[in-house]
Amino acid sequence: MTHHEHSDGGIEQIHLPGPSLVPMFTGIGITLALVGLILSWWIVAFGGVVAVISVVKWIRDVQQDIEQLPSGSDR
Repeated sequence: MTHHEHSDGGIEQIHLPGPSLVPMFTGIGITLALVGLILSWWIVAFGGVVAVISVVKWIRDVQQDIEQLPSGSDR
């Protein structure tokens, strides 16, 4: 959690998610699926599996990040 101070003296907490390779694997899976449309059905299937697994992992990571955020009543 990072803090940002405004010119009027107020402090705002800024949440930035940690680094992750999940978006890269999602892109790789989608790319493989699209290339597989031209080359072979098994490449489409493999790319689709990689993309689906990556998206599920990404959603779980975001849910865990949201659960760790302080509630609005902590101000």
